[in-house]
Amino acid sequence: MSRLTPTKSLKEGIMNFRGYRDRSRFSPNLVILIILIAAVAVGIISLAACSKDKEKQSMSSSRYSVSSIKQEDVVVYVLKDSISKLEAKIAPELGNNCFSYTADVAGEQINILEPPPDLTTLKGRASGYGIPILFPFPNRIREGKFSFEGEDYQFDVPRPGANSIHGLVLNRSWNVEKAEANDENGAMLVSSIKCADFPDAIRQYPFPFNLRVTYKLKDGVLSMITDMENLGEKNMPMGYGIHPYFSAPLSKSSSPENCQIILPARKYWELEEFLPTGKILEVSGKYDLINGVPMSGVKFDDVFTDLIMTDGVSRCIVDDKDAKMRMILESDPIYREMVVYTPPRGGSICFEPYTCPTDAINLHQRGMDVGLIILEPGKSVSATLKVIFERYL
Repeated sequence: MSRLTPTKSLKEGIMNFRGYRDRSRFSPNLVILIILIAAVAVGIISLAACSKDKEKQSMSSSRYSVSSIKQEDVVVYVLKDSISKLEAKIAPELGNNCFSYTADVAGEQINILEPPPDLTTLKGRASGYGIPILFPFPNRIREGKFSFEGEDYQFDVPRPGANSIHGLVLNRSWNVEKAEANDENGAMLVSSIKCADFPDAIRQYPFPFNLRVTYKLKDGVLSMITDMENLGEKNMPMGYGIHPYFSAPLSKSSSPENCQIILPARKYWELEEFLPTGKILEVSGKYDLINGVPMSGVKFDDVFTDLIMTDGVSRCIVDDKDAKMRMILESDPIYREMVVYTPPRGGSICFEPYTCPTDAINLHQRGMDVGLIILEPGKSVSATLKVIFERYL
């Protein structure tokens, strides 16, 4: 390409353009300059349009979509699978709780998870609906006290002698890292929380961590992948669990008598005032749920262990025989305990996968193998579970 000389050629072009010379003729150099400027402008516009298109594509595909809506002044992310007609709603600012998971079955909305009546109710009782997340310890710690590697620690408790319960993250706001949908990964939301961002949390539990949860709705299955990382400079004792509320029965027209609950556990922890004594018992009588029992009349708030693994996972089931549909909770082997809880209000059951039992840190101090996870500085650990909804004939 020939060079433009700004002292002569460009000046002559401008003079021609302004009509100081022959108006019927433009400088070739000016024409080239105008073409170059136009090309750059078109390129910028095309890039901007392409960027917008990619952004739209990342939030939806032919089958999956992710959207954010305002519900009662709370930002809610909605994951959809249009073929399976499944929808999950997550509120990152309310403990990253997946507070609703529904299926459309012949026009009937099936609440696979028991949702709160409204989000104000969920704010007031963060552990009461959907999928509350329990970390750095699930369930209770005796009087909120524990010792680890020669140091004593104290969680806040409502009154002297009371137990701390359900950890530090279930009622805090999480940061959204990614929301996307495509045919390869399905509809996905990734959110995280860091202990150091909350002064009252790091005061009680001075072990900086990053907790990241990925909700993924794909091929008719809702997966929950949790990554836990020690960001501190010393060993971090921890346990993890969730507290999901599953509708039982699943259909409003079904009866509890014809809804079976199944738990593949061979043993359970003896409890006194909700805390393990350290004794583990063989299941029998009401505690034997391996082959299933009717939902009608059952009452539980117990910690089961020695779970039976099939194809590398444990499977807890709500089987609604009237509606011919079932919910299956598949949990990784890292979830070695399973709490079963029946809320007094009825209509649901909690299968709560835990990596350790209630008060694990204090049982560990007594020399018991309770699955307490001790993360070294910079190390991380992951856990996966799946919620599967099935219909059958």
